[in-house]
Amino acid sequence: MKYIFLLLAILVFQASSAQDPRLLDTWYLQNVIVDGQDNFPPENGELSFVSAQFFETEFFTAVCDAISGSISYDLINPEFHINVGMTLLGCTLQVNADFQLIYLDEFWFNHQDDAFSYEIVDGSNNSKVLTVTNILGSQAIYGNELLSNDDFTASQFSIHPNPVKNELFLTSKNPARNLTIKIFNIEGKLLSTRNLEFEKQVSLDVSSLSSSIYFLNIEDKNGNKTVKKFVKN
Repeated sequence: MKYIFLLLAILVFQASSAQDPRLLDTWYLQNVIVDGQDNFPPENGELSFVSAQFFETEFFTAVCDAISGSISYDLINPEFHINVGMTLLGCTLQVNADFQLIYLDEFWFNHQDDAFSYEIVDGSNNSKVLTVTNILGSQAIYGNELLSNDDFTASQFSIHPNPVKNELFLTSKNPARNLTIKIFNIEGKLLSTRNLEFEKQVSLDVSSLSSSIYFLNIEDKNGNKTVKKFVKN
């Protein structure tokens, strides 16, 4: 009987010491700190944002090239190991190529035999900050939402249905003028651009997209933007 209690105690300890469930989400890179120097992700026509995804057993992040593979979490400490491969796609713009050498190669890929530690801090309005630290002390800092102009609030727009199969509806509380609508895939690659004006609602054909997670970037003529995440079935 004592062995049964011991086994149960071990299982309870492991369950309570597994990875923070808040980690299992899509995170948006804000900064990479190497040797005390800030390296902010570029934002341009080739690259709108850099995201990272943590799953139960898999990890994915990309700039132009991408790294993906398995992830295993420490049952005691807030740490994990990754075993990944790299998909070489190449950047057209040199600023993106330079950044991905720092972020993908130097921070992630070159240290996949070592443990990465992480910390999640809750902020206001359900915001969270994730800090991942590699063995050299370099840090990748993420947020759980894309930053946008406070005056161009996300609550002005809504999308449905989500998940979507063929037709995605974008609804605005006010008449929408001179909007640029862009769809990005999870790697931050621009897939389509459309200029729109509508009163309350407009439909977007997403039937040609493969099943995955996408981001709808809504930008007005003044450069204010908000981003909506949707799932394509």
